[in-house]
Amino acid sequence: VNGLTHESITFGEFRDSCIRLGSALKRLDVAQKDVVALVSPNCPEFVISFFAIGSIGATTTTINCTYTAEEIAQQLKNSNASVVITHSVLLPTVQEACKLYDGIRHIIVNGPLQEGCLSFQNLLKDDGKAFPHSVQINPREDVLVLPYSSGTTGLPKGVMLTHYNLIANMQQITYEAFNTFRDMSGNDQEVLMGVLPFFHIYGMVCLMGLSLYEGAKMVTLPTFDPNLFSNTLEKYQVSYLHTVPPIINFLNHSPLITPRHFEPTHTIVCGAAPLGPALVEEFWKKFGEDIQFQEGFGMTEASPVTHLTPAGKYTPGSTGVAVPNTMAKIADINTGQTLGPGIEGELCVHGPQVMKGYYNNEKATKETIDENGWLHTGDIAKIDDQQNVFIVDRLKELIKVKGFQVAPAELEDLLRKHPNVTDVAVIGVPDERAGEVPRAYVVLEQGSHTTEPDIADFIAKEVAPHKKLMGGVEFVKSIPKSATGKILRRNLKESLQATG
Repeated sequence: VNGLTHESITFGEFRDSCIRLGSALKRLDVAQKDVVALVSPNCPEFVISFFAIGSIGATTTTINCTYTAEEIAQQLKNSNASVVITHSVLLPTVQEACKLYDGIRHIIVNGPLQEGCLSFQNLLKDDGKAFPHSVQINPREDVLVLPYSSGTTGLPKGVMLTHYNLIANMQQITYEAFNTFRDMSGNDQEVLMGVLPFFHIYGMVCLMGLSLYEGAKMVTLPTFDPNLFSNTLEKYQVSYLHTVPPIINFLNHSPLITPRHFEPTHTIVCGAAPLGPALVEEFWKKFGEDIQFQEGFGMTEASPVTHLTPAGKYTPGSTGVAVPNTMAKIADINTGQTLGPGIEGELCVHGPQVMKGYYNNEKATKETIDENGWLHTGDIAKIDDQQNVFIVDRLKELIKVKGFQVAPAELEDLLRKHPNVTDVAVIGVPDERAGEVPRAYVVLEQGSHTTEPDIADFIAKEVAPHKKLMGGVEFVKSIPKSATGKILRRNLKESLQATG
């Protein structure tokens, strides 16, 4: 269901649309293993595009629809995309990106017909006869989707997720929770709200994928809007709600949302960033403890879920236990030795949901997946005697803004292009609404009159909203570094805590 227009399609109509679009793409010479970029807010056409592309053996690279033209062009180039499917509201930005990267043969637009573009709606009128029903796909090797992640550090990299990876993870999630909660609720058909972006691995698999896999009704919303969110809860009687911590915080404090809105809801899932026990207690105090809570842990490189709260066994502060068919261990960050319960170390996981590797980046792959197949998450955690995992700190340098990754290195590279900046470091600082926000420490050229707003504006013009320097800018005389030149971000965080 399109949550804006209230137009709906059945599963049969969905399948028919995928075949028609797949056929149309073949007529446009989209071959098996070609990469098609998908730049769109949540809508039924996003889902049709994703599955049509995959069904003909091609690969989708999903792009954050808040990205600037430069950021989109960078991913188009890195992924070797040859076709873009987008929404009319994003077309000007996508067209600008295609001027920066000349490898795009076709731009397909969902919405009014635009000059120089192909109409998504017209392609859906294809007779379907060119659909390659006999296409041979190797589920374990062929890449279904190429989302981008910064991993544990560095610039964004293409994460090669196969058909096998995503199907395995959907089965793992379903086995662990979905069927159990459905049995508890007695619902004939679950109702999910697609408010988390499908271009992000959480929304892609846990919402878009699972709704189809489980035969649930999905109501798509293009963005988070308080009134639209409230009205959707009420109109469509959402039974199984996927969220991130900022949404829980909104629910707890907004007068728009009352206990009546949650009468049909049996379960709330929260992921993408740590959820503090205080937020859950606040939620239960307002809406009642009959609503089950699940917290999960994952990363793009793991399709994404590795840990999830078992049905009815929420443990405050924990991200749950390893999902079925997944091994997890806590490793000493210096020796790599496996540690026992209650001892902090790096969380490592092993299972069928672990990515094939980073696209065209064997070095980064080897740094993330060791020779025994263990994925190093870059998170410091501990496990209790019930196998519950507790994330303690982040070994990796990533900043999590409302669940979205921000790589300090990316912002630092941009800031070094400023003519008056001689050195820079970026860290994440706590924020009540976003979880974390980026903060820059800048060393200026001697005698420069550049101001803090100048630096913030310089970045704001170049990046998506979640990458802006909402944590502020501070001018310093030098950046703390190790003997090998590595930025000591922990020192900056400690000094920030010391000054309050």
